[in-house]
Amino acid sequence: MRTYLPVFLLLLALPASADAPRMKVILDTDIGGDIDDAWALGFVLSYAGFEPVGVTISDGNTPARARVACKMLRLAGRDDIPVAVGRKTNDDYAHQFAWAEDFQALKPGSQSAADFIVERIKKEPGEITLIAVGPLQNVADALRREPALGKYVKRVVLMSGCIYGRSGKKGAIPEWNVRAAGPDAQRVYAAGLPLTIVPLDSTTRVQLSDGERERLRAYRSPLTYALESLYRLWLDNPRSRMTLHDQLAVAETAKPGAFFGKIETLPLVVDEEGYTRIDQARGKPVAVCLEPKRDAFMDYYIGQLVGQRLGM
Repeated sequence: MRTYLPVFLLLLALPASADAPRMKVILDTDIGGDIDDAWALGFVLSYAGFEPVGVTISDGNTPARARVACKMLRLAGRDDIPVAVGRKTNDDYAHQFAWAEDFQALKPGSQSAADFIVERIKKEPGEITLIAVGPLQNVADALRREPALGKYVKRVVLMSGCIYGRSGKKGAIPEWNVRAAGPDAQRVYAAGLPLTIVPLDSTTRVQLSDGERERLRAYRSPLTYALESLYRLWLDNPRSRMTLHDQLAVAETAKPGAFFGKIETLPLVVDEEGYTRIDQARGKPVAVCLEPKRDAFMDYYIGQLVGQRLGM
């Protein structure tokens, strides 16, 4: 038995082979509010095993959020990745928006986020994984346009829900991404998609340490500078620490099952209050990622961010 664990850790540390086929992904994000979205996009751009085919923007002031995504893509040297904007649901402003408010060098496409998702996934059936880490307006709108989307998408991975409770607190709560667009979440969970969720049960157990932040801050690249700049705009007091909600969903996409001690398949529904309920009669099967392997994940994640030379 002693030989297996070191080999497993070595395999996790190895970069994806240049000859290996890369996983095609779309990241659907409400970037610019909480800080984990930007750091999740950085993960998507840094991971050599991904072929990002698009970034779609959901919830709130989506045009302002899109400028943040576009500036990050430009700094990472990834103008080739299209950005599609979802429906605007409010005009709220966040501090991170200031980082890109005058940025015009790269702009989103004219196609709506939902139309982009449907067209791109149907173009290559069974090839594209959709990672959605914000409220689910765009995914629901895509289902309204193509109810059979589940036949075409390879996999859908969400940062979403709360099943048993948060770190240190028992009992489910309505998770933000579900509660913020309840009817849309209901549609997505009921659609019969090949669905995996990373819920608050797991994400609230993983926070960025000062040492991990310093490891990234000390690495000199345009992307890591952008992430540190956005982090400083997000901080509301010196004691604030990022919870890595969205990055865990990206990690589950990159290395399925590698960073969780348990994955349960549960019949889930979203109720009118935004709870993700186990319902044997009405629920659709959802893979739920539980018991995060915090240190293994963080070492791998930070390693991806400081192993890239994007934009240099």
